[in-house]
Amino acid sequence: MMTFLVLISIILGISLVLILTKPDFPKLEKIIKRISFYSLIGIVICALLLAFDFRFKGKYTTSIIGLTFLISTIILFGLTKKIQTKILSGFLAIPLVIFGISSLIWEMPIIFFYLLAMPFNPPKAKFEIDKKHNIEVRDGGFMACGESLFITESTLLILDKIKHVGNNSCVIGINKIETLSFKENDVEFLIYHNGKTEFENPYKYQPEIKNVW
Repeated sequence: MMTFLVLISIILGISLVLILTKPDFPKLEKIIKRISFYSLIGIVICALLLAFDFRFKGKYTTSIIGLTFLISTIILFGLTKKIQTKILSGFLAIPLVIFGISSLIWEMPIIFFYLLAMPFNPPKAKFEIDKKHNIEVRDGGFMACGESLFITESTLLILDKIKHVGNNSCVIGINKIETLSFKENDVEFLIYHNGKTEFENPYKYQPEIKNVW
């Protein structure tokens, strides 16, 4: 999360410099505009896929698409001199500036950045269950006491289907997961963690999973 905030701050700073210096780079503006547009299409596709529990394969694929849109749009806001483009890119850039400045004196805007980044965050770790299934460790969010586990199924060559989402009883700092059993009505994992909770290490996790097989 801190890396995301630092990166956005740097990009906002670059955009501010562009606004103040008013450079004229029409070819660069055209390229960035195209990058922003196509990455926006990518975000829409990612959002539609997530609505149906699908994600693109690759640990950082979704994150790269989201960051590409954010960076290109913010830079475009500072670079462009066209009113229409400035207004459209400003819908994203201006709220980020406002929330960014207010977060220096108030904690609540940080939640905005957290919610903005969360759908595009890569998994903290990913472990293979079998040739078709994987288990991912992801941030559980504000309301979760521990990390969340996502069981995914490889499908359609470039997509992973989310088959199960579960919480592992407030265990945090997961660094290894072994599959003891992965059969219908018999699923068991051995979770190794940082040992900072009262749970045994390794911890046996037996989720009730439906609609995987």
